[in-house]
Amino acid sequence: MPLIGALVLFPACFSTDGDKTDDVGGETDTETGTAEDSTDTTTETTEDSSETETETGCEPGTLDCECDADEGCIAGLYCIEGICAEPSCGNGVVEPEAGEECDDGNDVDDDACSNDCIAAACGDGVVQQGEECDDGNQDDTDACSSDCVAAYCGDGIVQIGEGCDDGNDNDFDECSNDCSPASCGDGVVNGTDECDDGNSSNTDGCTNACNLPACGDGYVQQGEECDDGNGNNNDGCTNSCQEPDCDGVLLNPGNGILGCWYTAPVVGQTCAQVCASHGGFNSAASKHSGNDIGNHFYPNKADRGNWQTIECSSTDNNTNWGANNQNPVADWSHPACHVNCACNQ
Repeated sequence: MPLIGALVLFPACFSTDGDKTDDVGGETDTETGTAEDSTDTTTETTEDSSETETETGCEPGTLDCECDADEGCIAGLYCIEGICAEPSCGNGVVEPEAGEECDDGNDVDDDACSNDCIAAACGDGVVQQGEECDDGNQDDTDACSSDCVAAYCGDGIVQIGEGCDDGNDNDFDECSNDCSPASCGDGVVNGTDECDDGNSSNTDGCTNACNLPACGDGYVQQGEECDDGNGNNNDGCTNSCQEPDCDGVLLNPGNGILGCWYTAPVVGQTCAQVCASHGGFNSAASKHSGNDIGNHFYPNKADRGNWQTIECSSTDNNTNWGANNQNPVADWSHPACHVNCACNQ
């Protein structure tokens, strides 16, 4: 019987994506599957990475992104509560590169860290703990010193309203304890004061010049009859502050000497006779030029020239004759003259 050949045809295999796969039995199918699995794994990894970056919206360590676990933040940024941020005073993080000395994260300006992130210091214009004042300047003569202590009398610095300030509590030196310069009349014995009773009386125990009373100071104090404040013992007040012992008339005829003057009670007497009971003749006081003494005793007599060394008030011609400024002669007399003489008492 003749053999009849039969042709068996296998259908062609196609991949799901339309590509034709060679009919190489099971091995071909296995290799294709492995390649596909590898491709799928790579794709998934890339997609996962892209998906992670997309979820945060930025790269860790950059502005407004999460801080990088290892690197933190890029230069110029700071990790604040897990997010990279730009420097900002008040965020609680000290950022030296931004010029911050401190950052306490609050808005209290008078604590240890100012709102400008500058450490509190005397002179910053803000009164902090331990400071009495802070005017922000270095002027020690205003109401607040440069060490932030309120100005006061006794701090050793002359401020407005103070005349002095020596920084001590000695009330008897050149600056009193109320910061006023020592002065006569302030009631405190200080400086060059011998005394200081704080009043305006010159006749008590202390003069207005703050000197103890003394003969010659020009003020009549207890025990003094007079005090003309000069050193002239021949005027109306002696250098012992007593009035001259004179029963006559104290007059200065122009020679600068206040003499004790008498006129002879009768004509024909000498000055020696007139002064015999008045301490003797005072030649120095009697020496002068003119007739002032005669005009005092005899104002109604006529004026004439200077005649003798002694003034003569005459009776024969009713004239006051003046002295001639020569050394007076105590024994001179004239039968018609009342001699005018300076005596010692």
